Amino acid sequence: MLMLMRCLIVMVGVLLTEEISASQHIKPLDSGYITRTFNQLIRESHPNWWGNFNLDPMIKPGAIGVIDIGSGVFQPSGEYLSDFETIISPLSEVMKLSSEHVREPRLVVGGKGRLAQMGDAQVQLKWELSKRGAMTSRWVLVEKQSIKDPGKVLRGHLDLLKSIASYESMYDPGNGISQGFGVITSVIMAQAGMNVVALSDGSNWSVSGQASYLQNMLTQVGGEALYSKAEYEGNVLSFLWPGQGNQFSSILVPVAYTFASLDGDKVMLHWIRPIGSFRMIFNNHGDHYVGISLSYTTPIGSQHVDIGLLPFLKQEIDNIPLDATNLTMTLNYLRIMKTVQTHRWQTPLGSWPTGDRHIDIKGSWPMYPSFSIKEEGYSSQ
Repeated sequence: MLMLMRCLIVMVGVLLTEEISASQHIKPLDSGYITRTFNQLIRESHPNWWGNFNLDPMIKPGAIGVIDIGSGVFQPSGEYLSDFETIISPLSEVMKLSSEHVREPRLVVGGKGRLAQMGDAQVQLKWELSKRGAMTSRWVLVEKQSIKDPGKVLRGHLDLLKSIASYESMYDPGNGISQGFGVITSVIMAQAGMNVVALSDGSNWSVSGQASYLQNMLTQVGGEALYSKAEYEGNVLSFLWPGQGNQFSSILVPVAYTFASLDGDKVMLHWIRPIGSFRMIFNNHGDHYVGISLSYTTPIGSQHVDIGLLPFLKQEIDNIPLDATNLTMTLNYLRIMKTVQTHRWQTPLGSWPTGDRHIDIKGSWPMYPSFSIKEEGYSSQ
């Protein structure tokens, strides 16, 4: 396995060196911009994932390190957790991402049908990237490698994590471990695909090969992926897999991951940004007055908050502590027939990655009122 990883590093490094050497006369994009953009695109469909744009092979379950809050770049410590069970879950998804200023080739727009009709024909697929920083990505996702019960595993390794965090200047004896330090808890693996970003305006990137093999590389799950060559015009940075033309590969590459951070001794699964406390934002789109009650438990005892929300207005309850559990939200609608709705969360820590929950309240007399939770796709209707 070590030899395979070394081969992967070499192949990716060769590709990176080749394309940057053609771009030495321009100012390269910083890695922070590339990572931030890739993360933003990924989170449109997978809100808890971090991107691995350069296919870094050090991204694996149990990797310990720091995510730079400004750039989103994972900085590995070189240390890994041990003594945990890895769960392998099959995936069957083609992840398609594009920023603005990207024009895709017609044969890949609208799914796999057009390439499939080409069969064994040789084709060239060209992406037009009209602006510097434009990005496109396609990956055939086939596997998720996860730590089993990651919260329990991290809590069982707290002494080790504190030691490494201290070395990384992410630990304070008074406050414990700082957010941003943590462990990769799962990795999304792909069998084939590409990441491409323009380093200058008016750039193009293309890949050529047999249509059926390109289909397996870019538009469908299953089958062997292969291309004959990749080319570019202008200045681009790209990472694609398989790492070389005219070669099949059975090796999977890491394209995304999930991360658990810590706040003191508290484990924060699915961490994507620093959170000081939780917040609930209530938006009343209906014409009912709503009495809102929120109760929860903390280590120092039970807490209770009451607010009133007039029609067509917005209010929030903030400063909900990170160690709050057993949250119960009660909505009491002022109408002729007594109407009360409730919703419960066992523990927001690790399940509210942004720290927020947006509650949209709807319903006008005589309609029955309802509420929805934006981040969860939940509706009481």
